[in-house]
Amino acid sequence: MASYDSVLKFTQKVLKNFNFHSSILTEDELESLDLDLGLRKKIAADSTSRDNALHFIRNSREHVMYFSKDCFNCHHTVMRLPGTDSPVYFIAGPYLQHRADKKFILQMQQKLSIPAKYSGFLKQYYELIPFINHADDARTILLLMAAEIFGGAEKFSVEYCDMFMDEITNVYYGQAQVNLENRELIEERYRAEQEMMQAVATGNYKKVELLAAGEMSVSLEQRLSNRIRDSKNYLIIFNTLLRKAAEFRGVHPLYLDELSSKFAREIEAITSEDEDGRLKREMMRKYCLLVKSHSLKGYSPIIQNVINHICLYLTDDLSLKALAEEFSISPSYLSSLFKKETGSTLTDFVNKKRIENAVFLLNSTDLQIQSIAAASGVADLNYFTRLFKRNMGRTPSEYREMIHQK
Repeated sequence: MASYDSVLKFTQKVLKNFNFHSSILTEDELESLDLDLGLRKKIAADSTSRDNALHFIRNSREHVMYFSKDCFNCHHTVMRLPGTDSPVYFIAGPYLQHRADKKFILQMQQKLSIPAKYSGFLKQYYELIPFINHADDARTILLLMAAEIFGGAEKFSVEYCDMFMDEITNVYYGQAQVNLENRELIEERYRAEQEMMQAVATGNYKKVELLAAGEMSVSLEQRLSNRIRDSKNYLIIFNTLLRKAAEFRGVHPLYLDELSSKFAREIEAITSEDEDGRLKREMMRKYCLLVKSHSLKGYSPIIQNVINHICLYLTDDLSLKALAEEFSISPSYLSSLFKKETGSTLTDFVNKKRIENAVFLLNSTDLQIQSIAAASGVADLNYFTRLFKRNMGRTPSEYREMIHQK
């Protein structure tokens, strides 16, 4: 085991979060390396491009990191690892440093003399290649890895080459295969989408972030000439999917409508492409929080209705007697069922929700504490203060002072 194995593993883990493929291969394993996700194998009649790339890798020198670009404008990074009995290589890529929009794809078709009937397949290929929005950051990660492995920045050099593979000359890719590739791409997207929705439905924001890091680095199909309108349309679809995921967990439609409407307005207000990534992350975070706060999956219909009523009408009479009358059930049955399903007494649950509302108002408004108490359904200020301290460990005034100190 090489002394730098942990550095390699850490770097690969970071790259993987960006959907950035990397491999560590021996000389024999190079033969099975899929350098271009099978592109040339399907559209080129000869193997000279692949042979050229393998020759390049095998002839790479130690203490050199190579940044290369192939004829499809896809980038690769190659480095021969030191201190091994036989050659071992670190290979990263392919990845894009520019978005593969319609104009770019048409230029590549013209440059490589690829017939128009294969434009669909070429577009699908580029959609699979991760787009690195901050290419300098990716290069920095790789250079830091090399510096750690070789023992310092002065111990290795960097070389750039423009042609990693030869130009392709013969296209024979068939339409049936194009359709197969299209189907596989769609199926993969739906699988990734389903995994994302399941994570949102459980309120697991940490997992959502990891999934999104890979998804956001993949270029989405450009359907319109206006890229901003294109981004808005994708975000509208994404907003709908997130809403459905939260709905699946039993979140009340009132909360869903409030949040999805808010994001619908923000989506339409976007004026640049840079805003869509920020808004997408915010949407995922807020829907996860909504699920964690208001998910009623697993509760009986009666308890779902009671909880929704409590959350929506905090200032009403929410005593056991009043709620039992509201839902036409006996107080004793409601009390025992609520405790059984939630693990909390109804009174404790109501108090918790009222304090959560008070905390929100303390953080987001300058309302007087007495007004906050009333807006949270507790008219008696002294009782509200005791209740707040019991739940939060400090009085409302002390809590507000703590906020202002931050």
